[in-house]
Amino acid sequence: MSETKNSAEAFDPFSMEQAYKTYQNNIRRADELIYEITKGARGDVPERDLLLMAVEAIARMTDNTAFWTVVERALQERDV
Repeated sequence: MSETKNSAEAFDPFSMEQAYKTYQNNIRRADELIYEITKGARGDVPERDLLLMAVEAIARMTDNTAFWTVVERALQERDV
C-alpha cells in the first residue's frame, strides 16, 4: 500500500476512524465545557455565556451540529 494518500482518501467523513476521532474530540470538548461552566458559575461569567457553553456541550454530546446555531440565533432575536 502506498504511503501517500490523495486528498480524497485523506479525509473520508464516513470512515470509522474519522467517526471515532470526531467522537473523541466531542467528548474532550464537552468535558472542557463542563469544567468551564462549573468554574464560570462560581465566578463572574454571565448567564447567557453559561447557557451557550451548556448548549455547545449538549450539541457535542449528541452530535447535533445545528443545536448551538439555532439557540444562539434565537437568543440574538430576543435581544432585538
